[in-house]
Amino acid sequence: MDRVVNALILPGSAAECKSNAMPFPRGSQEATVLPVGRISAVFMAGVLLLAIPVAGQARLGELSTSMSGTVAPGYSATFGNQTPSTHSWALGGSGNLTGSYHSPNFLSFDLGYYLNQSRANSNFQSISNASGLDASTSIFGGSHFPGSISFSKAYNSDGNFAIPGVADYVTHGNSDTVGINWSENLPDAPSFSAGFQAGSSQYSVYGANDQGKNRFHSINLHSGYRLVGFTFGGFYSNGASQSDIPQVITGGGISRTHTTDGSYGFNLAHILPLRGSISAGFNRSNWNSNYLGFQSNGTVDLISAAASVHPVNRFSLSGSASYSDNLSGQIIQQVVTSGAAVITPASSQTSSSLDLLGSAGYTPSDNMQATVSIERRSQTFLGADYGVTSYGGSWTYVHKLFAGNLNSSVSATANRADKNGQDSLGFSAAESYATRIAGWNLSGSFNYAQNVQTLLVTYMNSFYNYSGSARHNWGRMFLGLSGSAAHTAITDQPDTSNGSQSYSTTLGFGSILTGSGSYSHATGQALVTGSGLVVPPVPPPVVPPTLLSLFGGTSYSFSASSTPTKHLIFNASWARSHSNTAAGDVFSANQNEQFTTLLQYQYRKLNFTSGYARLEQGFSGSGSPPQTVSSYFIGASRWFKFF
Repeated sequence: MDRVVNALILPGSAAECKSNAMPFPRGSQEATVLPVGRISAVFMAGVLLLAIPVAGQARLGELSTSMSGTVAPGYSATFGNQTPSTHSWALGGSGNLTGSYHSPNFLSFDLGYYLNQSRANSNFQSISNASGLDASTSIFGGSHFPGSISFSKAYNSDGNFAIPGVADYVTHGNSDTVGINWSENLPDAPSFSAGFQAGSSQYSVYGANDQGKNRFHSINLHSGYRLVGFTFGGFYSNGASQSDIPQVITGGGISRTHTTDGSYGFNLAHILPLRGSISAGFNRSNWNSNYLGFQSNGTVDLISAAASVHPVNRFSLSGSASYSDNLSGQIIQQVVTSGAAVITPASSQTSSSLDLLGSAGYTPSDNMQATVSIERRSQTFLGADYGVTSYGGSWTYVHKLFAGNLNSSVSATANRADKNGQDSLGFSAAESYATRIAGWNLSGSFNYAQNVQTLLVTYMNSFYNYSGSARHNWGRMFLGLSGSAAHTAITDQPDTSNGSQSYSTTLGFGSILTGSGSYSHATGQALVTGSGLVVPPVPPPVVPPTLLSLFGGTSYSFSASSTPTKHLIFNASWARSHSNTAAGDVFSANQNEQFTTLLQYQYRKLNFTSGYARLEQGFSGSGSPPQTVSSYFIGASRWFKFF
């Protein structure tokens, strides 16, 4: 993994041998530790350098610039059970350069950078030294043709490989992104905007012997126009992405996914009498993906129309219609956009969907609303025809209750299927309440649904979730509690459930001491993507079981922080998680433990900082022992207004 070279490396030190993170020659010994006297001398020289005041302004013709930042010399060390130890004195810091030419509306720019920063002494999210820059510019911001360009690059920074509901795996690597945007907004002329984005990343998973890669690019075009009361719009988009997923996640070696997708379409809208409106649109999209050997491609055409009127203040009528010539493709696209892929159905199995909906709404009072609806859905899917007629009603109520606010809604739907034995009754309810009682700030919510329709009329979804929080202050002392849980499953489809729960608490006394703790647990099915595990948007058998991974895990954490005096800051945190993943025939028991501390003292314009970070992470499926990486930093920094 390439890393940026330290800005200041002492000759003959181990850091000189480790520039750009090149490995030590075979047979070399552990990195040489700098003599204490030498470190002290350089450290004092750096502190004296920071004490020198620097200030000024810079203006050259019509170019105006301003630059500020921090200079932070210090001693750092990194060591671990699978990494040679490194000890070095380095000059780091961060800065920001802003400016404009002629005027900010003509050309403005912003450049931010950071050098040799780590979690032990900053918030740049790297257990080892990280460097990077972020740049952006705005062009013709005050005209009808504004544009912008942005760029960012990071070296040796930490990242995450996600697991739903559980602490993420820690990764480290390099990344870069670039974006270009431009638009035209002439009066009485069609508007137009264009955007281009691209990026890539290369990362390693601590505790695994393989690496991952992500790469993407996309282009987006939009246009709009108003003519004789009509509003017209059109769009075009095209993009591609590629990921190399580490084998510890998928099993069976590095897995590559490659996807290209695009779409174009147009829409129009017009005002109707009786305070109404009508709109219609057409959208064509396509995709081509390859993931774990599964090839998928296709095209979907969608046509939709909607209209609504409000003949009187408290009464409304609305209707909509939508048609898809490829229902299977719609479902597959949901999986593809999540980063995975599925098998394309055989060409002889056509699919389509027609949805007609009509509804009427009545508002008897400002805090109450009722709606009735009728919907007809006809679908052809996997060589069979399906149809469902649904009759539904909903009621929403908002009311003051016990010095709080209550929001309540319920709905019921009777689904009558064309085929006998498939009739169902759907029900959903949502409640939320917030109040203040005896000094406690209380809030809570609850949602429940049974047999709610999904994109496919043959699948009904059921779920529940709840959350709550409480907080109380006794002078400078405060206590906070919160919790949430969720569970979802496809009705009549075994082994399709996903569940999670989390709880946390915070207790503190002013700025003297604040402590917090949290617990979370999650289980379910997931798709493996380049950015981690994601809950599948559609259930089996639409997603082949061979593409699904099972996961389950628990994580908990504790942290404490204190500011006993105005210029002294201390914080420490500890987190640990255990999880299991199963992909095909590969099972892995995973562990992650992180510990960080930070001590910072401010003396006039100087900040003295000392920090320590430790990570232990391992996967039984990798065949390697858990990896331990620790880093330590001590140094000083000062903020400057350079010009």
